[in-house]
Amino acid sequence: MFNITLLTLTDFEIICSELKDFFKKNKDPLPNFQESYFDKLESVIATPRRTFNKKDLYPGLFEKASCYLYFINKLHPFSNANKRISIVATGVFLMYNRHEFTSDENLMYEFAKKITLSQKDQKTEFNEVVAFIRKHTKKITLFKKQPFIFEILKFLQRVRVPKYR
Repeated sequence: MFNITLLTLTDFEIICSELKDFFKKNKDPLPNFQESYFDKLESVIATPRRTFNKKDLYPGLFEKASCYLYFINKLHPFSNANKRISIVATGVFLMYNRHEFTSDENLMYEFAKKITLSQKDQKTEFNEVVAFIRKHTKKITLFKKQPFIFEILKFLQRVRVPKYR
């Protein structure tokens, strides 16, 4: 397996900034990074890195991707647009790691909404997220232009200092 690149606080700041510009054009409510609940956001960022007894708690790509989709929707670290940010952040994470979502945006949004509202136990819900991402993701062999998430990824790649893990 290859080294997995995880998202940083800077990545989330850029994602929020890019979403803000995107949603302003569509007259949707805007995410505001400065109004984030940074303790919750730091928890989201730390979760895919967590270990116990030197064993990775989220060992695979799909488990780590699920951390972003699941915990952003459950913890609500942003003042607005948590479902949309969770989808974009998960998509950016997957693209950083040479994978991409294959489902349409409406299906992803409805799934994020379902997770946000669900009252099931965490393990069951999290496993549903892993299964959803696994089912709706494919490995990228060649980059092809994709709407919006690809533009954010291009921007992130220009400003991000690569980290090797």
